[in-house]
Amino acid sequence: MASNNKTQIIAEGGKQDLFIIREFDAPKDLVFKAFSTPEILVQFFAPHGAIMKFDYCDFTDGGKYRYTHEDPAGNLLCAFKGAIHEITASERIIQTAELEGLPEGGHVILEAMTFESLPGGRTRLTIQDVCRSVEDRDAMVKSGMEYGLTISFNQLDKLLLKIY
Repeated sequence: MASNNKTQIIAEGGKQDLFIIREFDAPKDLVFKAFSTPEILVQFFAPHGAIMKFDYCDFTDGGKYRYTHEDPAGNLLCAFKGAIHEITASERIIQTAELEGLPEGGHVILEAMTFESLPGGRTRLTIQDVCRSVEDRDAMVKSGMEYGLTISFNQLDKLLLKIY
C-alpha cells in the first residue's frame, strides 16, 4: 500500500537554507534507525535503479562517511562525503555533506535532521540544509533533488511497512 505522505520542500528566495519535511507512518525510533544505520540506508536512499554503497561509515559523533550511487552496470553516478557532528538517538543527526566531482570543491552543506513523534505512532522528519551560498542552494534545488528524495522516501515507506 502506497503512503499518502508528501515530501515538502521549503526554499525561500534569497536564502542559503532549505527545509525538507516528510511524515512517516512508523515510530520515531524506527525512522531514526533507518537514517542512522548504513545497512538500512542502502536499502532506500537511492532513486529507482541506483545502488547505494558505503566506502566507509562511522555514524557516531565525530565520525565520517563516504557513499556512492551507481547504476546497475556499476557506473558511478555520484559520490558524497561528510562528517557526523552529532547523533542524539531518536532525536537528531547533524552532519555535513559534499558532492564530489564538482569543478570546485568546498560546496559543503550543513544538515540537521530532527525526528518528532506524532500521534498514532507516526514521525515527522524535518531536514534543514544550510548551503555555503544562495547560488549553491538554488543549484541544489534545481538539480532534481526533490524527485530523488520523493522516490527515496517512498522506498523507505515500503521498507518501514515490512519492518513495522
